[in-house]
Amino acid sequence: MYDIIDSHCHLDFDAFNGDRNAVIERALNQGIKHIIIPGVKRNSWDRIRAICDNNKQIHACYGLHPYLAGEHTDEDITQLRYWLDNNNCVAVGECGLDFRNNQADKQVQLKFFNAQLDIADKAAKPVVIHSVRATEDVINSIKIYPALRGMVHSYSGSYEQAMQLIDLGFYISFGGAITYDNARKSRATASSIPLDSILLETDAPDQPDADHFNQRNEPACLVNVLQCLSELRDEPIDEIAAQTTKNAQELFGI
Repeated sequence: MYDIIDSHCHLDFDAFNGDRNAVIERALNQGIKHIIIPGVKRNSWDRIRAICDNNKQIHACYGLHPYLAGEHTDEDITQLRYWLDNNNCVAVGECGLDFRNNQADKQVQLKFFNAQLDIADKAAKPVVIHSVRATEDVINSIKIYPALRGMVHSYSGSYEQAMQLIDLGFYISFGGAITYDNARKSRATASSIPLDSILLETDAPDQPDADHFNQRNEPACLVNVLQCLSELRDEPIDEIAAQTTKNAQELFGI
């Protein structure tokens, strides 16, 4: 068993309403030392705060997800500033850009993303970024804030873009996707970038690893991501565990 950190897990989602405490217990039993919960919309923040208040190994982020950019309002941004001033959290997010078809308008997404980067920069908090088919735009946005740090979760960009993000002070996070043989680009990036820039995540209840295909994902499954990363990099699993845990602790201040 290794002490590892799930850097991105939606424990507040309804998928865990029936057995959330059991899910947390299974994670602890598998050596998951800490779990980071990113917020996706304003009305999720209360639930995240309550979960974290009851579990000292679980840590809150508050933010507005790009999936829901069409539903967010300017008041949500105002409330996010207030929320950060009055509640403990380790990061701002999940924010970002998603330029797949049938997502919210790109300019609307950029408006809320850039607003959250500005909030994080002023609050001296790291950001948790969702980026799908938008890595160049994400890079261009964060370049405006040279002191900003953070992570790009469930990374799907290229090796070259990952190195640009690392040079900008960002960590690259990998989850269950790298356990699939057809995820060639992500697997190649995970095997090649510096270990001191990598985080582990589940993105539970989504993105299950290959051993749990079409099942609900949960933090205890992070050990499968750890094992896969060790195999991809041909590096000892204990070294992967120790370094990725150190990375998460440094980023989130835990």
